[in-house]
Amino acid sequence: YPLFEYSLLVYLILDFWTIALKKGELEPWVWTFSKIVFPINVFLCAQFRMIFVCIAYQNVKQHTAGFLGLQLALVLVAVQNSLFLVDSNASYDFLGGMANTRKAVVAYLCGLIPISLVKITATIFVVQNGHGAPWTLKPTPFGDMVVGQVVDTIWMIFNAVLPLIISYIRSKKNIDPLVIEISSPVPSSAGESEPLNKDGGEVYLT
Repeated sequence: YPLFEYSLLVYLILDFWTIALKKGELEPWVWTFSKIVFPINVFLCAQFRMIFVCIAYQNVKQHTAGFLGLQLALVLVAVQNSLFLVDSNASYDFLGGMANTRKAVVAYLCGLIPISLVKITATIFVVQNGHGAPWTLKPTPFGDMVVGQVVDTIWMIFNAVLPLIISYIRSKKNIDPLVIEISSPVPSSAGESEPLNKDGGEVYLT
């Protein structure tokens, strides 16, 4: 689990750093929102380790609580990145320009937020009661799938499948990459020809 947890935390840091580098081009309230949700997301994702530490068949409430924090963090990250795209006037030609890009962002949020609220509601019930909500076990017209399975499938599409596609598309856009440079100051040569003998001798530093 450390590999998954640390990778997620590194993503949150780099994502926030990317937004921070553009803060001068963003509306102040967008930058303020990012500063508020960043520590919240870090905390929630750090607690995701509970699903590995607390075994489901031993303590389902604590096990599910870790997953609940991740669900909340994913919603906040999606909203933060969507605000960044809209406020930075992101535009993709295959969508038809900036106007349609913004419509696509809104459409994504309109699908993500409702299904996430349903998923979070079901997860909160498990954390409180130690078992699944009765409504998640009701049958659906989709074969043998129950409501909970349908919700999980749609939730996975908006929180796992679509983000991968969106990330790939954004990586192909011709924008300035985030560059991390480590360097040291260049030694100054000033003063190398100054005399060492203050009495007027001919001794010089070479």
